[in-house]
Amino acid sequence: MPHTETVAAGNVHGFLAHADKPRGGLLILPTITGVDAWMKERATLLAAAGLSTMVWDPYRGEAPPTDTASAMPRAAKLNDGMVEDMVASADHLQQAAGGAPVAVMGFCLGGRYSLLLAAQDRRFAACIAFYPSVRVPNLPNQSRDALALAGEIACPVHLVHGTGDQVFVHAVFLQLRDVLERRPVPTFVQVHPDAVHSFMRPDLQTKPANAQATRLSWPPVMAFLETCLAAGKA
Repeated sequence: MPHTETVAAGNVHGFLAHADKPRGGLLILPTITGVDAWMKERATLLAAAGLSTMVWDPYRGEAPPTDTASAMPRAAKLNDGMVEDMVASADHLQQAAGGAPVAVMGFCLGGRYSLLLAAQDRRFAACIAFYPSVRVPNLPNQSRDALALAGEIACPVHLVHGTGDQVFVHAVFLQLRDVLERRPVPTFVQVHPDAVHSFMRPDLQTKPANAQATRLSWPPVMAFLETCLAAGKA
């Protein structure tokens, strides 16, 4: 089993799973439930596969919310200035990975943050956004235009969308896809019919469309991630 630790130093807070001989690093920006059991499990599995993985903690060491309903008011207090904390977390991760190339992967709230971070920090070999919570117009606590900034991302992007998403609605997905595809670097897009927002959540797997999307979305994302990180070493 990979060595894991909770990191709480300055503005770097999260759960870090160390690969024995890291081929790369992955910064995970989680859903509104933060560093929960599913995120820790995912990070540990990725570390066992050779990728040192850090799950950024949006709530700075507080106990994660127990469910989506209790997470909503806490998430509403987050702001886009927290991208600077994510940059610091990427610094910490890259050092832990021995200077290997790093990528960012975000889910839901973290999916939107992954776009903002990759637009600002050009070190990333890849950006993966699962059902990013991009809304038009922004929520009151959001100061950065994720749609506009997505056009500044310099690395390949893999975007995952379910057509039943009630947060990242289809019209906004089409706008984001158009912005990404206008860049001079590759964009990969998955579309899963009838899958809802956060379709990978364990409690949503009883819906067949979500279960299918969960099963089918992960292998191509991993292939994309591995290929981009390998290219980053060249």
